[in-house]
Amino acid sequence: MNNFDPKVISQMMMQGYVAKARPLEDLIHVTGKVALVTGGTSGLGFCTSLRLLQGGAKVVVASFSEEEAGRAMPLFAQAGFGEDRVKFCKCDVTSEESVKAVVEFTAETFGSLDILVNSAGVWSYAHIYDMPEEEFVRVINVNLNGSFRVAKHVSDYMVKNGIQGKMVFVSSDCYTMPFPVFGGYSHYAASKGGIVALTTELAKELKRFGIVVNTVAPGPMSTPGGIYNQVARSLPDEKKAEFGAEMTVNQVDVNPDTDAVALAVYMMCTNLADGINGDCVLADKGMTHNCLYRQPAIKEFPPKAE
Repeated sequence: MNNFDPKVISQMMMQGYVAKARPLEDLIHVTGKVALVTGGTSGLGFCTSLRLLQGGAKVVVASFSEEEAGRAMPLFAQAGFGEDRVKFCKCDVTSEESVKAVVEFTAETFGSLDILVNSAGVWSYAHIYDMPEEEFVRVINVNLNGSFRVAKHVSDYMVKNGIQGKMVFVSSDCYTMPFPVFGGYSHYAASKGGIVALTTELAKELKRFGIVVNTVAPGPMSTPGGIYNQVARSLPDEKKAEFGAEMTVNQVDVNPDTDAVALAVYMMCTNLADGINGDCVLADKGMTHNCLYRQPAIKEFPPKAE
């Protein structure tokens, strides 16, 4: 103990940091990796697929919509990524057999499956007192149950093949910050909150296999999905009109850029995120923390009841 010199030990530790520091370029890129992106033909999934391709990965974009794929695949080609780098596979995440098939397709086509991005999702708007039960069940089945099915078969493949992969799920900040202004998202918020809880449990289960599982939670984004996912179609016309009027109420923030969220998802697929596991990364430009683009003036709040 008399020879113990903390300065020498400290210097040795610092030298160890330098010796272990991998080139930053190796950490940023995903060259040689194979990724499966569900919901990859539109919106956030499309942007994430493009970033993964730019990062060097081979990508299978999966979607239930062949029509969307018909629009997305030529765009990948225009960006310089042909069939040797990106393939489409039709997949219905509400079907376990379909999910199993897309995992097998990915492995057979590109020889591995190292990265999963699960961004397949649907939504609609309806207040809980108006919501048909089948609408609640539909959203849960795609968003939450679909996440389970994808996680089940991707993790099975990774474990059996000794792949220390990355799994990234897409949640939403709505599980902790309700919106629209007057609500109407209970089924969607429940599904996205469930994804956060599922992520934490999966990270615990899969850590011993070297598989890292995280979630990215964006805020509202302007995506093609917003065109199709509107007020629940099964609501009566008068209820649709009532909710439509509520959606025109002025919001207090701007929608995050979809690609900005895709970059957060991409980062979680790289070795830059090796120190993050079982977590939910908020990518809503501070909305959840009340960092809003516009702060409402006092006069905008309704007067208190007498």
